[in-house]
Amino acid sequence: MALPAFLDPIVTAPRWQKVLFGLLPLAAILVGGYFLVISPVEIRLARLRSQNASLQKELQQNRAVIAEMARFRREIAALERQLDTVKEQLPTEREMPPLYQRITDAAFQAGLGVSLFQPKEARIADYYSEVPIALTAEGGYHQLGEFLEKVATLPRLVTVGDFKLAGLSKSKNPLRAELTLATYIYRPVGSPPAPKAPGAKK
Repeated sequence: MALPAFLDPIVTAPRWQKVLFGLLPLAAILVGGYFLVISPVEIRLARLRSQNASLQKELQQNRAVIAEMARFRREIAALERQLDTVKEQLPTEREMPPLYQRITDAAFQAGLGVSLFQPKEARIADYYSEVPIALTAEGGYHQLGEFLEKVATLPRLVTVGDFKLAGLSKSKNPLRAELTLATYIYRPVGSPPAPKAPGAKK
């Protein structure tokens, strides 16, 4: 079968030209395949690698956050245990009258003569109220020391603030002690805020 006339130049062309004409369609297929198939895959692969690196970084950050959260939870649990221990030492408002009775009983048991026992208005702070107690008692050094020891061993927290001693010459008791004791009431979370001191900045 005779070839069409327009193919004569190709048939009669030198061998290298025939090879070149044969390679041109193959090169076109390869170039087209790269731009149509391989290039989009490479772009997508690069995007996926970038996303993977970003996710790995985020994963490491999240692991660090989880480790910190575990540490914070342990610290919160320890602080809550400490708070429970402190709350056990702070009287509630209902327990204040029995506490006053225990303090006066401690003074009488130590042999002190109490001439003044006066709870004062509470000073409100953020998480507790401080209740000052003015106490005037007469007795000896050992009796006063015994009273302070009894106060220190009370199940509820009572501290000694101002402390004044005066000698008495015309009395069977050698000393007069003027003390300011203080006890504290726990104010739970959600209690009204403590009032600001006069002149405090807003």
